[in-house]
Amino acid sequence: MRQVITLAMAALVLGAANAGAQDEAVTFDAARARIHKAARQSPLTGPDGATTASVVARFLRDHGASLATVASLREISVGRAAKTGLTHLRMEQRVAGLRVAGAYVKAALDEQGRLVHLIEDLADVPARRPVAAAVDERRALRSVLAVFLPEVKEEPAEIGRRENVVLFDKGTFFHEAPRVERVAILMKSGALKAGFEVQTWTERDNRLYVSLVGGDARVLGVESRTSTDRYNVFAVNPAVSAQAVVAGPGSGNAESPAGWLLSSATQKDADISGHNVHSYLDANHGNLTDPVGTPVADGNFLAAADLGASPSTVGNTAVAVQNLFYLNNVLHDTLYRHGFDEAAGNFQTDNFGHGGLGADPVQAEAQDGSGTDNANFATPPDGSKPRMQMYLWTGKGTVQVHVNTPSPASYPGAPAQFGRKLDATGVTGDVVLVNDGTGTTSDGCEAITQDLRRRIALIDRGGCDFVTKVKNAGRARARAAIIVNNVSDSLITMGGRALFAIPSVFIGKSDGEALKASLPANATARLTNPPPLPRDGDLDADIVFHEYGHGLTWRMIGGMSGKMSGAIGEGMSDTLAIILTEEDVVGEYAFDDPVGIRTAPYTDYPRSYGDIAPGNEVHLDGEVYGAIGWRLLQNFQAAGISKDLLLDDIVDGMNFTPSGPAFEDMRDGILQSVANNHPSHECLVWDAFAHYGVGVEAHGEVTLGQVVVSESFAVPPQCAH
Repeated sequence: MRQVITLAMAALVLGAANAGAQDEAVTFDAARARIHKAARQSPLTGPDGATTASVVARFLRDHGASLATVASLREISVGRAAKTGLTHLRMEQRVAGLRVAGAYVKAALDEQGRLVHLIEDLADVPARRPVAAAVDERRALRSVLAVFLPEVKEEPAEIGRRENVVLFDKGTFFHEAPRVERVAILMKSGALKAGFEVQTWTERDNRLYVSLVGGDARVLGVESRTSTDRYNVFAVNPAVSAQAVVAGPGSGNAESPAGWLLSSATQKDADISGHNVHSYLDANHGNLTDPVGTPVADGNFLAAADLGASPSTVGNTAVAVQNLFYLNNVLHDTLYRHGFDEAAGNFQTDNFGHGGLGADPVQAEAQDGSGTDNANFATPPDGSKPRMQMYLWTGKGTVQVHVNTPSPASYPGAPAQFGRKLDATGVTGDVVLVNDGTGTTSDGCEAITQDLRRRIALIDRGGCDFVTKVKNAGRARARAAIIVNNVSDSLITMGGRALFAIPSVFIGKSDGEALKASLPANATARLTNPPPLPRDGDLDADIVFHEYGHGLTWRMIGGMSGKMSGAIGEGMSDTLAIILTEEDVVGEYAFDDPVGIRTAPYTDYPRSYGDIAPGNEVHLDGEVYGAIGWRLLQNFQAAGISKDLLLDDIVDGMNFTPSGPAFEDMRDGILQSVANNHPSHECLVWDAFAHYGVGVEAHGEVTLGQVVVSESFAVPPQCAH
């Protein structure tokens, strides 16, 4: 489910001690959405010559919706999918001139105008108008900045108004102008109250927040629409494929009718403008095109890679930009063929009259200088440009643990994104295995009572996030922390945010066991000198495909944040990459590790739906969905069915999936698409989901921030054999 985070911090914004007792906003997620599905070969309505909106309105009225509720619906987009022949309609709800935040309708009608599928998550419109807001847009923005972006010291000035939307000056801190829309908010009491939806999008680190603010300036919740991921990808990358010259599609193809390149733009090898993506070098992390590059007048971007040199050389930066441009366009065209078209909210400069909103090509930043060992994709609403940030990867052994005594040895490691950074001198101390006295005592998830002054804490991975472990070691006065992988020898860059944490290093399982066996030992945690040559994520199809996958799910499904839906977003992005590359591991090349960055290959993956837990982070829980995706591919291939038909089912299934889904909602969406188009695929889908615990009667939800899952390995009778 989508989890909208209710923040106790909001009470500080208002200075209200009783904020938690006030009426709360309703979360529009899969748990409350109503899904109407046609039975086999039996549509929900008969043939109808009326408009799609009228068919939907009549159906809702016949199924209990009030006249006022139906009258509040407004069409957002409608378009016919060439692949399936279905017409897909999306609607929002407006009451007293205000959009009801989160409310929506997604409907599908066949070629005869018969309704075959409908998802509705609406507010019952009361007789009274929404309670007016007591504060204005400026006050709403001020509340959001105080809670989420306190580093903004100067309040942005208002720069324009349009209907219910007020824009504020973006200055140098924001990527786009902060946007405050006056909306109607459905409260748990059933009342509709006027409030605000505030969108803030930072320039440097690509944080895109959509916050809900009540009419009293109370922050009711927030969704982060930026997905940050770490992958050591494989597929089309320098480890497995030679650089080769390929041709763009030119003009006239169905997916990119005007071709890939914008003919009106001045092209450079480090700045390529296209209809579907604008790819450019951003090593200066200014979130603008770096002022470098050679003009390209003939459309031939033919820079050759030198993998023995730094990615930052002039030739290699040009390779990064052209590679990123190519991979984004390949994926645009591929997903278009499978249903992610204009009406579905895809990314294009011009939608050519096919529905949806244009002017939103992907802004793809190659070799972004704001970080390393990472990538991210922020997805604003249709009609606004998303942004993809691709980073360099520092490779295995950027940092190391060098054992001084009793027997000298060096173990390669990976750094943390947070805390104090190591240098070549490093931090030296006696290594002590922590004991927090609870559960797995060496995981450092609880307060550490040992006195670790002038020592280096040795901590096992698992049980809680990296920041918690390192902070607990710091509170016990350790000089540094070594985190040991409890699953494999793979190295990952530890993510999180903490300004003042002690330095930390992540090492593999085998090296960690050897270090434990050598205790008592004295060691130094330090930068590797000389450092390994970085690898460029722009050359990895898997990184690009995974990041683009976040845009696919945000646009086609809706809310994808929170513990459950966030995990699905990560797993679905992995699914897209592993289907397209037909490999069961993710993260080989960029991370320089043949086993990839996940805890296990997706073939015979050991965890299931029931293993999702509150303490896990979304990438770990997302692996379960990635494993389902891999088994889907295996099942289809074993049945002699192409991965193209599998992608048809998966992408089209998003049309039948509610916003903020659980795993079973994703399953049911694919099954609905299969029922409409490929009934013979039904049991292949059931087998993949049931194999990992998402079978008949499986159910998952997020309640008060806790993940609750009932798994099932059963398939329906028609698939039991």
